[in-house]
This record gives sequence, structure tokens and C-alpha cells, in this order.
Amino acid sequence: MSLEKTHKWFFSMRFKLLSVYLIIVMMIFVFILGIFPRIFQSYMIERSEEDLLTTKQIIQETLETGDLTSDAYMRDKLDAVARAKGIEIWICLEPESKLDGSIMIPTIRLGGSRDSQDLQLTSQSSAFIETIRSGRDDESMYMDQFPEYYSQKTLTLAYSTPYIERQPLMGNMYMTQDAVAVVLLNISLEGISQSVQTTMFIILITFTLISIVVAIMILSLANSIVTPVNQMREIAAAITQGDFSQKVEIHSRDEIADLAQTFNLMATELQEVEATQQAFIANISHDFRSPLTSIRGFVQAMLDDVIPPDQYDKYLQIVFNETNRLSKLANDLLLLTRMESGQDELHVSRFDINEMILKLTLGFEQRAEEKKLQIEFKFLQEKLYVNADMDKLQRVIYNLVDNAIKFTGEGDSITVETSIVNKKAFIAVADTGIGMDEESMRHIFERFHKGDKSRGLNKTGMGLGLAIVKQIIVNHGEGIQVYSKEGEGTRFEFTLPLANQVSFVEKK
Repeated sequence: MSLEKTHKWFFSMRFKLLSVYLIIVMMIFVFILGIFPRIFQSYMIERSEEDLLTTKQIIQETLETGDLTSDAYMRDKLDAVARAKGIEIWICLEPESKLDGSIMIPTIRLGGSRDSQDLQLTSQSSAFIETIRSGRDDESMYMDQFPEYYSQKTLTLAYSTPYIERQPLMGNMYMTQDAVAVVLLNISLEGISQSVQTTMFIILITFTLISIVVAIMILSLANSIVTPVNQMREIAAAITQGDFSQKVEIHSRDEIADLAQTFNLMATELQEVEATQQAFIANISHDFRSPLTSIRGFVQAMLDDVIPPDQYDKYLQIVFNETNRLSKLANDLLLLTRMESGQDELHVSRFDINEMILKLTLGFEQRAEEKKLQIEFKFLQEKLYVNADMDKLQRVIYNLVDNAIKFTGEGDSITVETSIVNKKAFIAVADTGIGMDEESMRHIFERFHKGDKSRGLNKTGMGLGLAIVKQIIVNHGEGIQVYSKEGEGTRFEFTLPLANQVSFVEKK
């Protein structure tokens, strides 16, 4: 692996996910190896202490009901209990002095070795027993108290308890006297250590296997995230080179799939933008080149005396018209660019839009009569005041009515409607003309788009009118929609802010 690839790997998402996972695994391992054994061992010791206390209760009940020193049945009963719990019971009776001056502690031993009933203890252990005897029911736990008997770790419960001692006299006669016995309950902790080790081994093996499986799943998850991201990076690089044909492959239904789908949509949109830009350049080049070619041709013809002087006025008028066409195209482009960038300010005023529509449409009377069109006005109320830029709204209404006349046949009708909907001024311009298909409606407000391209109409149009119309409405903070069907006509609808203190009847 090269240095560059190594550098990328260390900063990749796979490495970050794997690093976080390994840190978590190491923390769990530290807990298992360092903390869990202590917790588990403490729990097991508590269980052992509970067993010792339970056994103590049984011994107490036994001593209260009989003489343990002479009743073999009771000793066997306690011996069975001790062996079941893994406890060795020492019941140390009153010490006796030997002839040699030493002390012997008579002991009943249950649950373990019964070869030697009397304890042979060190002086330290003997002193410990006598301390317990004098302390009566101390009920204390001691660790590794008798190393001379137990080589492994041992937990001892030591306490003293009174009992009735019987001593035979003659025949069946006994003498009883009160005495104090020291009870030592010893339980080995070696089993606990082995249980902890066995449990630790099982946990470590299980955790290791689970860690490996989870690591594989994390790497698989990282790949499912990184692979489409890398694809998007490569496709983005291709897009910068002008290649919009590649798409991200989608194999899931999660957020990454949504991102990939959005990325593909963006690539498609960029491809359409690229096509639009190319069409824009082609259209503007054509729209500029055609009048420039005409101007150049006529001027060159006049300079070469091809056109006689008596016809100069005719051709100069053509040149003048073409320059006006160029000037209008340039002005429209500049206006649209300023409006889209927010540099063109609106000069808002309060005016009656019904009156403005009536005055503006007077200029279309001659064209309407030539095509035998009927222009109808449907005003919900006589006056409808709005807050808007009057000059720009005149351009909107002019373009919409102009298009309606242009694409409407003889005998059809055009309707201009105003009303109030949702506390906004509602304006609609509809015709019963040739209409549009769905593809044309999707692009109707784009620059240089001519919905009549396939029909060969409007050859002089530049395709900027509706783009300017939409931007004017958008700059007013409102929206415009178009509804059309081939052969049935087209309807444009838009809204405007109402003027303050306007009394109105809202359209239902």
C-alpha cells in the first residue's frame, strides 16, 4: 500500500468506524479482565457467607434439641448438611489440660476428615479459638485463619455458643453442666476461583466470537456507506468534466439510498441545465446572428451600390427594425438577469388592476378583429386594488394576452378574469386556442423556450416573454401556474398582494 493510500485509509470512514468499535471492545475487555472477576468473586463469597450463616442456624437448632457430643444421629445429620454445602464444621468443646501441661481441645469435626477429632493447632490458632470462646456469639468472618490445616483459601465463620454437657456418673445417671463451645464453619474458596476462571474463559471466548462477527458487520455496513459515496465522488469528478451519463447504483432503501437518488436527480438536473445552456447559447447566437446578418447584408449592398439610392429609405427602415429587435433582445436579457439576481427593484404602488387591464387590452382590438377573436372580461368586483409595480404588471398582462392572441385561431375567445382568493388578488388569462402538451408546459417559463416550435408559429418570438413574466410575479412574492391541453386552450393564473383597506367579495 502506497503512502497516499495509507493516508486515505487513516482518514476514511471505514477506519473511523473500526477505530471507534475497537476502542469500545478494548473498554469491554478491560472491564471483563479487571472488574468483572472481582464483582463475580465478591458475589460468590457472599453466597458462601450465606451458606455459612444457614448452616449456623441448623447447628443452633440442633444444639437446642439434644446433646451433640453423645447423639450420633444428630452428628450424622449435621455431617450430611455440611457435605452438601461443602462446609467443614469444627465444634470445639471445653479445653482439657494434659499431664505434660499442654492443652487439648476436644473437637467434633463434621463434613470433612474425621480421622482426628481433636485439633492439633498452633499456639496462635489456639489463642484465636479462646478469644472467640470468651467473646461468645461474635459471628465474624475470617479469611485463611488455619493455614496448618488448609493450603487453599478458606473462609471461616467463628462464633461461640453455650451447650449442655452430660458426663456419666454411675449406671444410667448423668451429670449435666453448662459449657461453651466454639463453632468454626470452614468453606474452601478454591471452587470459587475455579468458577471465576471458567466463567471468565467462557465469557472471553463468547465475546471474542461476537466481536469478530460484529467487526465483520461493521465493515460490511461501512462498505455499504462508503461504496455509494465513492461512486458519487467519482461521478461528481466526471460531471466536472462534462459527463452526465453516469449514475449511482442503488441497492438499499435507507438514507444513503435517498442521498444516491437525490444525487442522480441532481446529475439529471445538471444535464438538463447543461442542455439548456447549450440551447441558450444556440438560440441567442441565432437571434443575434439573424438580424446582424440582415443589417450587414443591406449595409454592404448599399456600400457596393447594389441597392440604388432611391431605395435606401426602404432598406434603412429594415435595418432600423432589426436594430430595434436586437435592442429589445438585449434589454430583455439584461432585465431578466437583473430580476433573477435581485438587482432590479420593484416600484410598488396602489392601483386598480381592472382599470389597468381594460386600458392595456385596447391596444389589441385591431389584432383581435383581424382574427375575429372575442376578448371577454370577468371581474368579480368593479375595482380591485393591488400593491404592485404597475409598469411590470403591464408587461405581464401584455405578454399573456399577446400570447393568447398569437396561439388562438379565428372565432375563438380570450377571457381575462380577476377575483379574490384566499385574501389575494387572483388574475387569470385563458384562451380556447391550440393548447400545449405536458412537455411544453414543463419548460414554458424557461428562457428561449418556444412552445410553438413544432408548429412553426411565432417565428419572430425570442422565447423570453414568459420567463420575464414568471420572474416578475416571483419578485412580488407570488406564484404563477399554467394549465393547458392540446386542442382545448391554455390558462395562466397568478396572484398579487391586495392593497390595504380594500373591501372585497371573495370568490368561492
